Parts: sequence; C-alpha cells; structure tokens
Amino acid sequence: MGQAILQAKADAAGLKIYVNSCGVQALTGKRPDKQALGALERAGYSIGEEKRAEQLLMPQANAAQLMLVMENRHKQWIMQNFPAYSGKVWLMGHWNGLSEVADPIGQGPAEFDACLKVLEGEIDLWLPKLRALL
Repeated sequence: MGQAILQAKADAAGLKIYVNSCGVQALTGKRPDKQALGALERAGYSIGEEKRAEQLLMPQANAAQLMLVMENRHKQWIMQNFPAYSGKVWLMGHWNGLSEVADPIGQGPAEFDACLKVLEGEIDLWLPKLRALL
C-alpha cells in the first residue's frame, strides 16, 4: 500500500520520483493482498494490474536513494543483509516518533483501512523531506 500512496502523493506534489516496493520475505511474482487492494481502491488509489511482489535484492538496494520500512524487523533485515546501505533505511513513522506501522497482513478490511490511514499520515510527513532531497 505504501508504494501506491507514496507515488500518488509525490505525483500530486509535483515530485518527480519513482517509487518501488520490495519485500524482505516476498513471495516473488505474487499479486498484492486482496485486502490491501480493497483498501487502496476504497481510498481512491491504484496500484496497477502489473504489480507483483519482488524480493529486495542487491540491485534494488543499490538503486534506491531511500528505503522506507514499516517495521523494525524490516529495517534490521536490510541492515544485516545490505550493511553498506544502512544509511538509506528509515522507518516510515520516523518523523512522527512512531516506532512502527503495524502490518495488517492476515487481518480484515478494517485493519487494512486503518493501516492505510496511518501510512497516509506518515507519508505526508515524508513529502517535505523528499522535496528537500531533490
């Protein structure tokens, strides 16, 4: 969900950035979770039919200028597997003092909708920082 929200908000803000999403335990090639797609649709976001899960590998880590993660375990995994890129890894909730954005995987629509709202708020806090990087 974060990819769709961040790309839409960046586009609306006139930021020329490319947003990609990779997992630390991704089932490569799998479509996004149906609950996530439903939450995005209800909120007016589109992720595109072509989106498939991909595992974070060296080429993606190298290409990324910034890696935003929802949970500390994601941050730790990246820092352990790609220590040279540790400085690129930030929690989505960093600017709000939020330690983590809880992953709603395996839960229902209400939890996905709530997560989407949290992500929107956190992304709104990241946009000025992203603008400053450009």
